[in-house]
Amino acid sequence: MKDGKNDLSGAKLFWSKTHRKPAVANAVLAEGTKRYYIQQVDPETIYYVWVESAAGKPLAQGKSYTSKSWTLDDTELEEEKRNPSSAVVPVGMEIFWQDEFNDRLLNRNKWTTNYFSSLNYLNEKSKREMLQDQLPQPAYTLDGSAINLYVNDTIPKRIFTEGGNQKISSIQTYDWKTNENLLDNSKGGYFEVKVRRNRQGNPKGTNTAFWFDSPGPDIRYYLQEGGEVDGIKGIRPKGQLFEIDVFEYITAQFVIHGHVDAKGIFQRNLATHIAEGYEHVGQWVTHGVLWTPTSIKHYINGDLIKEYDNKNQIYSPNHFMNVFLGAYGSEGGVNMEVDYIRAYNWPLRDGNELPNPDFEGKAGLKPWEGEGTIEEGLGEKGSKALVLAQGKKIEQYIYLDPAQQFNLRYWGRGGSIAVAVDDVKVVTGELSNLSQQILELGKKGKKHEINFETGQEIKPNKKIVRIAFTNTGKETLYLDNIMVKKK
Repeated sequence: MKDGKNDLSGAKLFWSKTHRKPAVANAVLAEGTKRYYIQQVDPETIYYVWVESAAGKPLAQGKSYTSKSWTLDDTELEEEKRNPSSAVVPVGMEIFWQDEFNDRLLNRNKWTTNYFSSLNYLNEKSKREMLQDQLPQPAYTLDGSAINLYVNDTIPKRIFTEGGNQKISSIQTYDWKTNENLLDNSKGGYFEVKVRRNRQGNPKGTNTAFWFDSPGPDIRYYLQEGGEVDGIKGIRPKGQLFEIDVFEYITAQFVIHGHVDAKGIFQRNLATHIAEGYEHVGQWVTHGVLWTPTSIKHYINGDLIKEYDNKNQIYSPNHFMNVFLGAYGSEGGVNMEVDYIRAYNWPLRDGNELPNPDFEGKAGLKPWEGEGTIEEGLGEKGSKALVLAQGKKIEQYIYLDPAQQFNLRYWGRGGSIAVAVDDVKVVTGELSNLSQQILELGKKGKKHEINFETGQEIKPNKKIVRIAFTNTGKETLYLDNIMVKKK
């Protein structure tokens, strides 16, 4: 409950799981109160709420359902207009998850405060604390416009890892103990934060980080295939990342972690770089990472810093990743204020797994790749069409569920076309054909279809699939309304 205009001091607040108002108020609002949070509620439960003045006059009543999962909020979405993201958000992508940190409580449908990562699993004491729900808790404040994660000489109470030099104040989107994932980012996307970082004194282990880590509930994603530790066998292909540090340290170093030996000992990074010419201490800075089925791209303040987009050396994971925001250090102060975190991806409509299927949006051809053009009035029912000249090709890489039958349907007219659906091997990008079609589209526009089945994968991993259209004839081709749907 909140009231931005009137002081609610002295008002009585009642709530119940039934229609019956309690005889005694659950809370009396203090002077200056403009909002109140009802905490420790049961999930998926209807609560009835009554508000009375100090004199007992009814002011308001209503009911609310405590959802177990969050949904996009119109108020938060409006924040993007008031406080826009950087200009590098891919045109055509839409927000699918965000936190503007404009409340005074942490949204527990988005975050857990139980800091834990793949590397902590190898520390027996930290692992035991995680399993017994005894992990040190972070220090943070929320002022209604940002979250401030901090460590100092007083809090958190102790160094996170015995023998280490860091206190840790961090929040994350996956809980190792409960195996609960609060952010399904298994299809990648563009992720952006706006942060301001500071340190006081000369703290040890200074770090401020926005990063992605492979999930649990054990270290199978940290270990490479062929590696084994305590009976846990690695499932991560060599050359695929297990961690992305969008920034760490005050230098905002970008790191992709990957090489681990057969005994689970980390060897070296897959890639590392530092962007020169940016001031990070005490400045608001935006950091972004674009994760696609075949690439990882890094941005600062709307500038492309580095891209890893070799289709024969794919670093990208094919599963969801745990997202962290945190401050680290000891014997001094370290803090990181976060204005917002926003996650974007291509919108999917009506069960279609293929982004930009009709070429009608502002994105133009993207995320399709190739040499096609878009023209008005030449598609199905006079809509836009993708135009492919002789010998030209377009393709798109997408994440799909494994071991599923799919139907690829499209409208087309013109001459000869070759349609290919290929499985894409992780890391190497090697293609294996799942289905293909070669035919004459004809002068009149017509719908065509092709069926295919995705291969096996370890749950909950995705398959990477390539959809490709090639003009193999002498006449121009026109394509529209391309759909990939589960059968």
